Amino acid sequence: MSKTTSNLNELIEVLNDGVSFYEDASKSVDNPSYKTLFSRMASTKRSISADLKAQVALHGEKPADGGTFAGTLRKGYTDLRASMSKHGDETYIAQLEETEDRILHAFQDALTSSDRAEVRQIAQNYLPDVRRMHDEMRALKQQVKAA
Repeated sequence: MSKTTSNLNELIEVLNDGVSFYEDASKSVDNPSYKTLFSRMASTKRSISADLKAQVALHGEKPADGGTFAGTLRKGYTDLRASMSKHGDETYIAQLEETEDRILHAFQDALTSSDRAEVRQIAQNYLPDVRRMHDEMRALKQQVKAA
C-alpha cells in the first residue's frame, strides 16, 4: 500500500468511526432535533468517506471499510454511560464532540504533516466541512451544558 493510500485510509477509518457513532446515537437519543442532526452528520461523513474511498480506488488499492479500535471503544463506552444515566442525550453529545475533535485533528494532521501533496490537497478540500461539523457539535455541547 502506498503512503498516499495509507494516509487516505486513516482518514476513512476515523470518518467511519464518526458515521457509526452518529448512526447509533441517532437511534438512541430521545430528542427529535438531535436525531435529525446526528443523521445529517452521519450522512455528511459517509459522503466524504465515499469520496476518499474513490481516491484510494483510483490508486488501485483497497479502501478501508471499517473504523478504528479507539472509535469502537468510545462508542461502547458511551452506550454504557448513556444507558446508566438519566441524561443520555447529553452523554452522546459530549462524546460525539470528542469524536469530532479526533476527526478534525486527523484532517489537520494530514494537511500539515503528510509528505504527499495529494493527501494535503484532499485534506484541505474537506477541512471546511470537517471544521463546520466540529464547531456545530462543540456549540451544541456548550448549549446543553449551560441549560
